Amino acid sequence: MEPTPVTEEARTLLREAMSQHTAGRIDAALSTARRAVTLAPSFAEAHAYLGNTLVTRQRQFADGLTALRHAVDLAPEDATILYTTGWCEEYVANALERPRQRHQAVSEEAGTLYSLARAHFLRALDLNTDPLLKGDIEDMLDVVAAATGEPWETDVVGRAG
Repeated sequence: MEPTPVTEEARTLLREAMSQHTAGRIDAALSTARRAVTLAPSFAEAHAYLGNTLVTRQRQFADGLTALRHAVDLAPEDATILYTTGWCEEYVANALERPRQRHQAVSEEAGTLYSLARAHFLRALDLNTDPLLKGDIEDMLDVVAAATGEPWETDVVGRAG
């Protein structure tokens, strides 16, 4: 079955969600993003936005990570989506290690989330062509390395860059 095409209406809804987000209207932004996903279920960027916002603004960790991982399934070659997913996995891992606020439970432990984040960052690094994103990815790999004690640089020996 062919994926549903991403319509201009769905793209407009995602832009509207981001505008609502900027205005501090997070619940409205989430509702609008959900409409975009319903309208275009294969719209990876909308799933990624929804997941990122659920994780970082609503602390709905399980639901957010599910949406982000679905975005990766839809667009496995998108370095930005891989980076965002890794960033949120690191965010959740850090929150699990240093609980300060209530959050939706996740099935993974912090160590597993750090490993998943690392894998997403390394994949994004392989795919990325944007030098600014590359710096952000490397910074987050450093954060994960500091948290886990496992350096990442040895993983990139021999990679084009």
